[in-house]
Amino acid sequence: MSVDLECQPCVSTRGKQKFQTNVSHFAAKLKLGGCMKISKLIGAVAFAAAALSAASASALELRYNRWLPPTHHLDVRVLKPYFDKIAEVTDGRVTVEFTNSSLGSQERQYELAATGVADITFFSESTTPGQFPLAEVVEMPFLGDDTEAVSVAYWRTYEKFFKETDPYKGTHLLTVASLPPYHIYNAKRDVTSIDGFEGLKLRAAGVIANEKVTALGATVVPAQITQFVELVSKGIVDGTYFTDDGIVAFGFLKNLKYKTEFKDGLGGFSISLGMNKAKWDQISPKDQAAIEEISGEALARKLGESLNQSVADAQKAMEDAGVTVTPADDAFMQAVRERIAPIEQGWIEQASKKGVDGAAALEFLRSEAASYSPE
Repeated sequence: MSVDLECQPCVSTRGKQKFQTNVSHFAAKLKLGGCMKISKLIGAVAFAAAALSAASASALELRYNRWLPPTHHLDVRVLKPYFDKIAEVTDGRVTVEFTNSSLGSQERQYELAATGVADITFFSESTTPGQFPLAEVVEMPFLGDDTEAVSVAYWRTYEKFFKETDPYKGTHLLTVASLPPYHIYNAKRDVTSIDGFEGLKLRAAGVIANEKVTALGATVVPAQITQFVELVSKGIVDGTYFTDDGIVAFGFLKNLKYKTEFKDGLGGFSISLGMNKAKWDQISPKDQAAIEEISGEALARKLGESLNQSVADAQKAMEDAGVTVTPADDAFMQAVRERIAPIEQGWIEQASKKGVDGAAALEFLRSEAASYSPE
């Protein structure tokens, strides 16, 4: 049976063209009431498809360059939940996916974000000496033992003193934080006074760290962190300037027997999370505001909290491994302060070249860290 697919009202306006088929008039079969209802159905489907297409086109998927190990606590406990939260607060309009492998070395992380090779990167300013002198504020000594407190205080210091200098060009800074306080670990002897550092060969990383180790009387041995176990086992290096959690994470417990512990630490290292500026500008003002709410101080707090937990776990592992921990006494601490004072003054002078009152910034950082109360 041949059937005209078009209803008579349609045919009357568009001519008498007919099509042959072996099925009944499908409008009648489906009880859609003829051509007009089919048109409405097609229109509704088309509208829904267009809306879905527009939503997909407006959604922004960002790539976070993963260079930390997939099981690293900062990825697992902080960054992954943070990226999930970005999707939540933007109703899916902005999402973040991890790359399967790193698009560049640790030293290139800031560059990757600034140039758009990656959309978001996690980087440490100490890996590019001289590029971020203001970030060295958290390498100053005796900021505090609580990494959460120091990290939040550091973010506030950045906002108050450093932000206007635009140090992270090409990126939108999502947060800054500090690594845990650094101490000195060695395989040779228990150091109970500043004279005990004489003759020790210590690995350190970064300009300020090298200056501090030298000021204490030890000899700096430049070496990649991945080379340390081999070097210390051969006696080329005696120890390192590092953090509790770093010692455990990199498997150094079997090589190091002694920790010299300084109240409030010898300083930390700056870590930052940045987004490519062009990508940030593609996000609507509404969604930018939503992302800002969960970034900045809130994210610095989360990073510091996770690092505090990592340090606590590491200290328990050191205790179980029988590491001798010697807290520096008052005389030892005073001698260290005197040796390191010129380094602090040098940073203040560097900050002034950037138009920043370094003394005020450092005082503010220490005050904020000391008065910090967790939420």
